[in-house]
Amino acid sequence: MTGPLVHAEGLFRHFPLPRPSPFAPRKWIKAVDGVSFSIDPGKSFGVVGESGSGKSTLARLVMALDKPDKGDIQVVGSDPFALSDADLRRHRRNFQMVFQDPFGSLNPRHTVGRIVAEPLDGLALQLGAPERAQRVAEALGEVGLSAEAATRYPHEFSGGQRQRIAIARALITRPKLIVADEPVSALDVSVQAQVLNLMQDLQQRHGVTYFFISHNLAVVEHVCDNVAVMYQGRIVEQAPSATLFEGPRHPYTQALMAAIPGMGSTTRRRDRRGIKLAATSTETMPPPRGGCAYAPRCPKAQERCQVEDPALRDLQPGHRAACHFA
Repeated sequence: MTGPLVHAEGLFRHFPLPRPSPFAPRKWIKAVDGVSFSIDPGKSFGVVGESGSGKSTLARLVMALDKPDKGDIQVVGSDPFALSDADLRRHRRNFQMVFQDPFGSLNPRHTVGRIVAEPLDGLALQLGAPERAQRVAEALGEVGLSAEAATRYPHEFSGGQRQRIAIARALITRPKLIVADEPVSALDVSVQAQVLNLMQDLQQRHGVTYFFISHNLAVVEHVCDNVAVMYQGRIVEQAPSATLFEGPRHPYTQALMAAIPGMGSTTRRRDRRGIKLAATSTETMPPPRGGCAYAPRCPKAQERCQVEDPALRDLQPGHRAACHFA
């Protein structure tokens, strides 16, 4: 297809908080707050940020598992929320998901063959038994497992092998897009590298596109072509991976990278020495009304930041940041 495989414009998803009394004003969690982005076919788009920044909610919107309050999204050429239930079910074969926990995402009572074939049943793909078995064997082979693994159960495999099974399950419908939500965070470091290399090999072989969520910037730098940094439901910086990791322009991105030993070039690491997040919880430092949400934690904040919310603006082609002083 021509144009972006995924295109989102002005996505909002807010959740109401319980009110302590019927007369108390309603408060909201702004999980996704005006997010726009595009992903080209065959590319990897990474989303990073702290826990609670809105990454997983954004993934649910892309997967059409949750509906935005406002905004438009196109996934593999269609607006999933404009389709009928039957059409959406057929359309879902084009986008699949790999979850964070390779232990909890596989049913321990089912054989690997049945687990990998689940999307064929869920999407009502009518296949005969021989073709179904062949598709399962092909999917397992793609991730480096033998066809014999189909007769075994998840507890017989290591964590890395279980995540390969989860990837095989996502591949069996031959999707154009895979949403990967922290796919290696539960694995040992050495196993992480193997799974990430596998995902890159699959992308080169099949041209699959990845929407990759992680809190680990080193993982995202290794895998992704473009990266968006989220903070309190908003994208505060977005750029090609090489550009972002060589020269982050938003103070939040700089603080995230400064917290990771060896992240970025030697010169940039020296420039960011001593940059720290002012608090680990935004609940203790509420954003100023009308101002920048990051201002209470930002070492560069000035009076303007307390009253004027910075727009996400272009700094150079492909590189955007939401900071008055970027």
